[in-house]
Amino acid sequence: MTLRDYWQVVVRRRWLVLAGVVATLAAALIMVAAQTPVYEAEAQLLVRSLPGDSVFQAQSASAANAARLIETEIRVLEGAPVEDRVRENLGVVGDLPDASGSAIKDTDVVRIRVRSGNAETAARLADAYMQAYIDVKREQNVNSLLDASAEVQKKVSELQEQIDAIDDQIDAVPTGGGSDAVATLTAQRQRLVDQQSVFKQRLDQIQVDASLQSGNAQPVRPAEVPTGPVEPTPLRTGLLALVVGLLLGLGAAFLIDYLDDTLNSPEDLERTAGGLAVLSVIPDTSPPDSRPLALSEPDNSAVETYRRLRTGLQFIALERPLTTIQVTSALPGEGKTNTAANLALIFAQAGKRVILVDADLRRPRIHHVFGIQASPGLTNGVLGEPLAPLMHPIAVGESTLQVLASGTIPGNPSEMLGSSRMRAVLAELQASADVVIIDSAPVLPVTDSVVLAGLVDAVVLVTEAHHTSRRELASAIETLNRVGAPLVGLVLNRLEAKRSPYGYGYGYGKTYGAETTTPETTKKSVLFGLLRGSR
Repeated sequence: MTLRDYWQVVVRRRWLVLAGVVATLAAALIMVAAQTPVYEAEAQLLVRSLPGDSVFQAQSASAANAARLIETEIRVLEGAPVEDRVRENLGVVGDLPDASGSAIKDTDVVRIRVRSGNAETAARLADAYMQAYIDVKREQNVNSLLDASAEVQKKVSELQEQIDAIDDQIDAVPTGGGSDAVATLTAQRQRLVDQQSVFKQRLDQIQVDASLQSGNAQPVRPAEVPTGPVEPTPLRTGLLALVVGLLLGLGAAFLIDYLDDTLNSPEDLERTAGGLAVLSVIPDTSPPDSRPLALSEPDNSAVETYRRLRTGLQFIALERPLTTIQVTSALPGEGKTNTAANLALIFAQAGKRVILVDADLRRPRIHHVFGIQASPGLTNGVLGEPLAPLMHPIAVGESTLQVLASGTIPGNPSEMLGSSRMRAVLAELQASADVVIIDSAPVLPVTDSVVLAGLVDAVVLVTEAHHTSRRELASAIETLNRVGAPLVGLVLNRLEAKRSPYGYGYGYGKTYGAETTTPETTKKSVLFGLLRGSR
């Protein structure tokens, strides 16, 4: 398929695409309208990834681990201890909105975001989470220092006990004797005193650090009350729904078009027909009254498509005689009667002697189209009555169209249409007319048209756009070919004007003027039929 083919599918299924877009947009708008507004507040917190609360400890941590340390602190911020502290600080019982943390790139600053259905509550909670994190971290650090202080104090006490024991040993040495022993004990005592001095110094450092602890964090920017909700977002939701709806609509359109077996364009007709010419594409145009369009509004531009059909048949007539032309369709309701009536009128307007015969002996409609009596008619002529009195003259400008209605519907239409007497009636009609147009029953439901096809010079098969399926058309063509019917071409009926490859009036508006039939224009018309009919 080309891009043009894809575009034609979109145009053909435009209402389905539009329905998908509208349905998705409507669902999105309903969802937005039903959604409770959500506000988001943000506070910013500086987290020292390297030790910073000790005046004695060297800054020895590697900066390469700073990012990992920041991520660790974000997990602490989002953890249960901080949330419990927020609940304790605010005196809240029950669940709280969660806080989410994220690091600002290339800094030690952490964003704290909290969402709530109330703007003031969101801002208050963001600040509360920030303060709770600082409190929890301070307590954790102080507790760690206190534990360390207790361990150091225990070591100092142990050393003091050892010093006291050595002092007792020195006091126990007799006066004037054992000077070597005293010197050894004194040296041991000095080593213990030196060790104790180091631990006391460390204890003093820990006590100072504990008094300076701030949790290795401090506020950078408190939360501001948000001015608008972050959810719902009607514009973004609407745009997303538009895209999704368009994709769904297009997907459904292409799926249905793929599954659709009906004829939707002249190209579909040509591909299915296997080389048969598309003689004309007739637009979906309703006449102003119950009469055929070529009679009620002969200057309408849509009538030009019937002239194109006549021209195509005239071109074929250059190679072989075409006096009797049968118009049929695959199934009922595809517009064969209307096509036959308008074609007969177009031939009559060109000055031809034309007889229109209603040979659809199942559901005859020609008499309804022209407002005449259905009986007597064709069946009466087949039974032996003279044909001339059975004719109904229809004035067509300066010419006259003779219409032969169906007559009384027989019980055996197929046998009557295939009889020798029917052959004689057609011969008599051919002798008194230049063109005999025969409206016959559909091909697939009954055999009437197949029987009649052996008695005519040409068969024109009418199809209806968006109604006749490819399978039905192929079956009708196969049925006619099986009996050697002179099938000369196809007509695509009731195609929307926008899809017609020929347009209306060739760009000259609704009407262009009366048709002329000079030899020169006829020659040009036949040439035009060659170009169109041999597509």
